[in-house]
Amino acid sequence: MKPQDILPVAVAGGGPAGLRAALDLATAGRDVLLIEAGPVLGGAARHLTALVQTGQPAGPVIDAMVQAVAGQPRIRLLTGCRLLGVTGSPGDLMLTVRQADAAQGLELRASALVLATGLVPYHPGGLDFFGYGPVADVITSIELETMLAAGGVRRPSDDAPPASVAFIQCVGSRMRRPEERPACSSLCCAVSLRQALALPGVRRDIYAMDLRVHAPGAQAALNAAEASGVAVRYARPHTLEAGPEGRGVVFRLVDEQGAEIHEQVDLAVLAVGLGPSPQGRELAVACGLETDKQGFVPTNPFAPAATNRPGLFVAGGMSGPADAALATVQGSAAALEALTCAHERDAGHGTPSVLVVGGGAAGLTCALGLAESGVSVTLLEKSEALGGNPRKHPTVWKGSDTRQAVAAMAEAVMAHPNIEALRGARLVGVSGQAGGWTGEVDTPAGLRPVAFGAAVLALGGAEARVDSHLYGRDPRVMTQLEFENWRRLHPGPDEAPRLAAFIQCVGSRQGQGGYDACARTCCTQALQAAVELKKARPDAQVAVFHRDITAYGRFESLYTEARRLGVAFFRHDAASPAQVERLGPDLVVAGFDRLLGREVRLRPDVVILAAPLVPSGLDELAGVFDLPRGHLGFFAPAQPVFAPVDLPRPGLFAAGLCLGPKPLDESVAEGRAAAMRALAFLAGRP
Repeated sequence: MKPQDILPVAVAGGGPAGLRAALDLATAGRDVLLIEAGPVLGGAARHLTALVQTGQPAGPVIDAMVQAVAGQPRIRLLTGCRLLGVTGSPGDLMLTVRQADAAQGLELRASALVLATGLVPYHPGGLDFFGYGPVADVITSIELETMLAAGGVRRPSDDAPPASVAFIQCVGSRMRRPEERPACSSLCCAVSLRQALALPGVRRDIYAMDLRVHAPGAQAALNAAEASGVAVRYARPHTLEAGPEGRGVVFRLVDEQGAEIHEQVDLAVLAVGLGPSPQGRELAVACGLETDKQGFVPTNPFAPAATNRPGLFVAGGMSGPADAALATVQGSAAALEALTCAHERDAGHGTPSVLVVGGGAAGLTCALGLAESGVSVTLLEKSEALGGNPRKHPTVWKGSDTRQAVAAMAEAVMAHPNIEALRGARLVGVSGQAGGWTGEVDTPAGLRPVAFGAAVLALGGAEARVDSHLYGRDPRVMTQLEFENWRRLHPGPDEAPRLAAFIQCVGSRQGQGGYDACARTCCTQALQAAVELKKARPDAQVAVFHRDITAYGRFESLYTEARRLGVAFFRHDAASPAQVERLGPDLVVAGFDRLLGREVRLRPDVVILAAPLVPSGLDELAGVFDLPRGHLGFFAPAQPVFAPVDLPRPGLFAAGLCLGPKPLDESVAEGRAAAMRALAFLAGRP
């Protein structure tokens, strides 16, 4: 295929995901049609007063990306233009678009299409028990954000500054009735924490079912909020009404002990969920894409940007709730798929090689993405086998068998003519500079040089060492990965434990000096294991001791299924976590349950501890490349939200667990994103 025969790539949506995809593609040498339905670029993220990860406003970084788009000659910008549908096949798609003031549609040709139309906030007017509309001092989190951006918060009824504010979570999220919106919107809890911190001197209460602080920086925000007097109350307010003389808000709630309480505040803030817009849902249907009940486009965890229709890719919340950082990753990942789908795939030549360090899921998918784009790749894996954690600890993730999927990727890597995979190999030194590095690699055959222009560091992680809860002193106490492996060796229903106790946050969400963040994946792993146990042995008793169940995004469905199957959940707080002891031959798990208001004592057959994932093998590479690391020991990206896979040194990128704990599909997306960023870096060099 000649370059002049390759049509531009179309990107629908001008938020962080669409901007990132368009810029990556244009820098890599592809023409781009960027289609935005609104009058300006930037999406909803530009209006955030503070990003959860950094505490800084998003506007300046978004503005810089918009200016880069405006100055990129390969990008043709169509604002105020709505995409209506698409026909054709990969390499030659026909898009129908319509300008806001035009009666007739316009047809445009493209080689591929990235759908990044974003998410919109839920409008709570239909939920009469929340009083939005009739009660003047009930506002949404979006409206509060606008007030904060303007420099002052006032209650609408009398323009007075509020002395007390109630934040009510999950309005339009985790909901079955009156509308089907079952997903957790992922970022509302973190946004409410940041908003509460922006209101010092005000009595602030956050009402939540679970307070989910999985986003980087969210646990630190919670710690700061609680230190400043913010109270987290596990209750669901209802029947919000106007206070005396129409000022303020009164409401009722049932506390954790079952008592009905009446409250009065100056201002109530509804933390509204995010979901596809009606136009976005219509567009997905018009494009022939499969969608779920909420309108999200389902994807495979090992192909997180691909859809059921070849040539069409999704990013930025189209496949599920996503914050700006994940949307940016998805934008780069989708750009890679769009770049390669119409290319003739041949042996790499003329472009510097890329070094990929790490042969787990992120490294394998990164290497394949680069190789399929025509770039030569050298892949280093320190062990004798490719596959990483999914090979050592296989499981089923979002319906996919991880060991089989990673084994297929490893086989494809070994067979690809553009990839040289060196096993039992370590990078021990580097000379030169970005675009022209020479690495010294220690291999079983001795030291050898490797030339590369860019590098992707895709090292994995490991479970933290546990020295509590009788771990190591009683074989019935296991970590989550050990329990998954044990069940694989003992799959029969009769071998399943009759009573299993899961204890969450063992070593994570600690105070200063410890692992002071949410480990992100532990709750979903526990839920999946609990569901599998109940299905294998319905009469089994399964208990989960937790602070909050962090089943963010579409993982909420696992939590729903676990409750439906009869899994018991006992909430404790950081001051009184569940303990494990031996009583004669029995194991005993004791914890204070806040809902019951009393101690719970169980005698389980097995205890499963949720230990956080910690960095593995990063010391050597951090020294070789002189890279900074975050306070938990993971690599620190150049900008955690809008450059989440870029490392501070030009030409260096990272993916997977070396950037922090995350689900497998997010590691894969980061691997594809890092491949795209490396391609763009090499193509953009003079």
